[in-house]
Amino acid sequence: MKELLARYKYRGDERLKTVLGQMLLHSYHLLHKVRDTFPSSESDSVKELITFVPVSERRMLERGFNQAEQMAIELGQRIGIPVVPLLKRFKHTDKQSFKKRSERLDDLEHVFEVNDSIHAYLGKSLNASYVIYIVDDVYTTGSTMNQCAKVLRGYISAEVFGLTWAR
Repeated sequence: MKELLARYKYRGDERLKTVLGQMLLHSYHLLHKVRDTFPSSESDSVKELITFVPVSERRMLERGFNQAEQMAIELGQRIGIPVVPLLKRFKHTDKQSFKKRSERLDDLEHVFEVNDSIHAYLGKSLNASYVIYIVDDVYTTGSTMNQCAKVLRGYISAEVFGLTWAR
């Protein structure tokens, strides 16, 4: 799996997005099996959205693409849920893979914020019920997902779930 991710993320083999998207579909179905076992107050008015962990401008220039965004788009096409960029990264951080757990937790505080055009994606009513899936490639400590979810929950009322390709 490490080699597959390295080919995709660091060597730019973007053809792998289809394979990774298919594998992410499995994560989505597993999450729904778990969610279906709990009583829910969901109504038909719940809106499901997929978003993704944003990369910094510097990382985008290095890679030429955001792997989490591509994976989110692949998943959204397969399950028919819209993919919207709800978050932005306003601070560049060094690669998380080179850091200790404690450094990762501290490093991502106040890195993400709500995308300026969130109203265009959510409409005028922020009171609607939302289920938001945040897509990223790898889950290690959970610090990235937790920070993204914290930002979203601070802005809108939503159930937020993380979906990753690998752990």
